Amino acid sequence: MAPTWRKEGGEMLVIVAIVVGAILGAAMESDGGVVFGALIGWLAVRSWRQQRQIDALQKGQAGAVVPAAAAAAAADAGTDQPDAHAETAPGAMPVAPEPVTMPLPARSATEPSALAAPALAAAAVDVPLDEPAAAAPTLAGAAEAPPPSRGPLAPLRDWFFGGNTIVKAGVLILFLGLAFLAKYASEHVDLPIELRLAGIGVAAIVLLAVGWRLRTSRPGYAQALQGGAVAVLYLTLFVAFKFYGVLAVGPVFAMMVAIAALAAALAVLQDARALAVIGALGGFATPLLVSTGSGNQVALFSYYLVLDLGILAVAWFRTWRVLNVIGFGFTFGVGTAWGLMRYSPVHYASSQAFLIAFFLLFALVLVLPVRRAEALADRTSKWVNGSLLFGLPTITFALQYGLVHDTAYGVALSALVLAAFYVGLATWMRGRPGLGLTFDASLAIGTVFLTLVIPFALDPRSTAGAWSLEGAGLVWLGLRQGRRLPRAFGYALLLLAGVSMLIGLDHAHPMPTSPWNAVLFNALLAAAGSIVAAYVVHRHAAGIGRERVAEPLLIVWALVWLLSASAIEIEQFVPGRYSLAAWLLILAALATAFSAIAARWRWPGIAAPVLGTMPLALLAAASSAVMQDSPLQDAGWLGWPVMLLAHGLSLKWAAPHWPAAGRKLAHALGALLLAALAALLGRALTKDWGDAGSAWPWLGWLVGPAVLLLLLPRPSTLRWWPLRDEPSAYRSIAAGVLSLGLLLWIVLANIGSTGSAQPLPHVPLLNPLDLGIALALAAVALWARGDGADALREVQPGAVPALLGGIGFLWLNAMLVRAFHHHAGVPYTFDGWSGSLAVQTGLTLLWSALALAAMWWSARRAQRAMGEVGEQRALWIAGAVLLGAVVLKLMVVDLSGTGTVTRIVSFIGVGLLMLVIGYVAPLPAARRSAGATTEETHAA
Repeated sequence: MAPTWRKEGGEMLVIVAIVVGAILGAAMESDGGVVFGALIGWLAVRSWRQQRQIDALQKGQAGAVVPAAAAAAAADAGTDQPDAHAETAPGAMPVAPEPVTMPLPARSATEPSALAAPALAAAAVDVPLDEPAAAAPTLAGAAEAPPPSRGPLAPLRDWFFGGNTIVKAGVLILFLGLAFLAKYASEHVDLPIELRLAGIGVAAIVLLAVGWRLRTSRPGYAQALQGGAVAVLYLTLFVAFKFYGVLAVGPVFAMMVAIAALAAALAVLQDARALAVIGALGGFATPLLVSTGSGNQVALFSYYLVLDLGILAVAWFRTWRVLNVIGFGFTFGVGTAWGLMRYSPVHYASSQAFLIAFFLLFALVLVLPVRRAEALADRTSKWVNGSLLFGLPTITFALQYGLVHDTAYGVALSALVLAAFYVGLATWMRGRPGLGLTFDASLAIGTVFLTLVIPFALDPRSTAGAWSLEGAGLVWLGLRQGRRLPRAFGYALLLLAGVSMLIGLDHAHPMPTSPWNAVLFNALLAAAGSIVAAYVVHRHAAGIGRERVAEPLLIVWALVWLLSASAIEIEQFVPGRYSLAAWLLILAALATAFSAIAARWRWPGIAAPVLGTMPLALLAAASSAVMQDSPLQDAGWLGWPVMLLAHGLSLKWAAPHWPAAGRKLAHALGALLLAALAALLGRALTKDWGDAGSAWPWLGWLVGPAVLLLLLPRPSTLRWWPLRDEPSAYRSIAAGVLSLGLLLWIVLANIGSTGSAQPLPHVPLLNPLDLGIALALAAVALWARGDGADALREVQPGAVPALLGGIGFLWLNAMLVRAFHHHAGVPYTFDGWSGSLAVQTGLTLLWSALALAAMWWSARRAQRAMGEVGEQRALWIAGAVLLGAVVLKLMVVDLSGTGTVTRIVSFIGVGLLMLVIGYVAPLPAARRSAGATTEETHAA
């Protein structure tokens, strides 16, 4: 027998196919789209499963080889059997000299006789639970295998095409002839109708008596006669009531009930499923054969109800699936055909009553075998009829949809009633042995109908929130029970909720007009459902393998819901100037909520998105720098403090769940955000103190970051919270970025500012701009010498000194140019100072003096140092390179000022400085001993 989980998975697959088909059908926006899609999904899975069963059977037949000796022994054993007319008459088993191929499982040597074929062929599909089948003898060397699955109509096929086919064909032809005789006699024969009908009835009773008499000697033949007689009696009573009015409705129904009970009793007493099938087929076919097209649906379905009650009576004693399927198929097939061709609103009351009655009747037929299964302590699910289990709710809801789709909330209420029925059925089955499959299936069907209530009762926007909550519940249930299909269905609902919301935001459903609206409410529900599902996955992550990837995906899906709803709210209800502050408040709220959840549930996954808060806040600060004069305007006075508070809470609650690298990054970005806000506030404070090129606006950018850079590396500062949690993040990362920012500011300020600081006079080096630049360079230099720059020094030892030297060189040149601008009237533009001979002479002398200072300083330190003097030599070489640049500049630039005082000053000044350099700053030796004298160094 196949594992239980495989059976369960197969049935659950049908449910999933029905739901998916219904949802896709609903997207068609047609009246029957939901029903049509559900039916297509069910039929597709049923066809796929049957094809798999056929393929498995063919493989089993091709792979089983039975030894010839075992086959011969089995054939010999089969010779001592009863007469050929008995129920278990033998059939000859061929004996071959070579091994022969036999289908699995191995069959016994006994074969049923021709006349007994109906009962035994039917028993091959559904063995009564109170009569366990005898174990078939196994041929030596043959492997045991489960019997191949057969379709529900296999007993009928075996009955018609096996055994005494002539007798069976004769019964069928006789039945048809009597039906046509009744119709012909009504049109051409003048005998009283009572006599004609009585004659047909007497003939049926005679056939029934003969069949009963032969029940022991010729069981197959007898059952065929009895079945035909039962069908003829049905025919006679139906014609007498409907077409001729010979009998009143009361007696006819009483006699039909008696005939149904008689057929059921005969079938049960003789264990003759074929008899029950024949009687049922004849009874259901009667109104179709003698129909005149009058359209009396009440009589038709009342008659079918009586037949189905007979099937219910048989189901009390026997589990004959094929009989149940025949009743179900005829009843709902004919009902569907009538509904499509003849139904009108005037038929609603009777149609609704019959539909409810048939549904309840076949639901009872479905669960009746439970009584016998429990009596036998049968914990298998072989009694389950999948056609009724899944087909009944599907076709019932389809027909109910046709009845009430024009009624307000009619379809939604119908789905709710069906959901309540199947949930109640599942509740009744819970805890009963052997009902695990039907419990799961009933609960799943109830869930499906509960899911369908939502789109039929609500608009697509409301559907999204409800489906998300339901999807979260299914994910929890699937993980709790260790079943994949409910989880897959839950994930699908969570995803389809987004599709539903997109449909709800089209032109048919305009954007909301009030802040508290369906879009926001259902987005919050959808996000909550996604977060709950993600947490459930997190709690069961150890046992679900690759499915753990659903946790971050669901968290991201929740964020998509929240951010999308926020975007709609801001766009619709927040004026454009306040959009930035609104986004800050939303991001702060999300970060705080996720951090609180992470701390309360000890859930690292939900803490991960909080890492994105600071990058987004820095992006908002950049936007404020471009679009606003001050970060406090347009409700920024509220947004930024709330954001900083949320960041502090996230460092307290969420940071313990972050990886080490993420934790350091979050701390560092928080310090950088504070520096950025300080810079923007400083700019806003000083922007009106002078024109754009003056020193005041530039100094506003500087003060806050420079002060912060001076404070961060201090040991006393690092003892404060939150700096003490990640000191290296502040001392190294944040301070390093601030240093780069200050160096960039120095470059831009020297290029863009004239140094004007009205009303203060301009004094080189002592003006506000130069003092600010000196402060920035000092802060960077202090950081570069501290512990925070250890990693940088290890990688590039000379990078920081070289960078600081280059920035300082630029600053001194800009200071000189600004002095000429303020005191000599040279324009502070590239063309202005590059064309000024006075500025060029000043630059030449400045470069020479700087070269002298660098080379002299290098030489002096080399004389005092012991061992390696590589750094001093590098500084001396830099000064020499600068001196070379001076000489090149003299030849290319200053030489153009022939006959001018500036040219004379340039050449004389440079020449004198070079003489001094040659005397006081010779090239330091690569390595010098401790006793080397100054003269030796000069000689070198």
